[in-house]
Amino acid sequence: MNESDAQVLRIFLVWELGALLVLFGVVAGTFVGIETPASPYDRSLRLAAVAFFAVELLIPLAVYLDARGREGVDEIWVHVSAMPIVNIFGLLGYLDARKRAGD
Repeated sequence: MNESDAQVLRIFLVWELGALLVLFGVVAGTFVGIETPASPYDRSLRLAAVAFFAVELLIPLAVYLDARGREGVDEIWVHVSAMPIVNIFGLLGYLDARKRAGD
C-alpha cells in the first residue's frame, strides 16, 4: 500500500472512531444523569448499546496496538477492524494475516 492510500485510510479511521466515540458518549452520558437523545430508551437497551460501542472501540485499539510492533502485517487491518459490525471479521482476518506473517 502506498503512502497516499494509507493517509486516506487514516482519515477514514479517525472519522469512524470519532463517530463511535461520540455515540458511546451519548449513550453512556445517560447513566450519569446527562439528558441525551438516548435517555428515553430502556436502561437495559442503553446498557447493551454501551457494551456494543465499547467492543466496537476496543477491537481496533487492540489491533492497532498489536500491529504497531509487528513487521509484515499491513496497516489496512486497523481500518478494517474499525468498521462497525464488520470489525469482528476484520479482527479474524487480522489474526489470520498475523499468523501467516509469523510462519
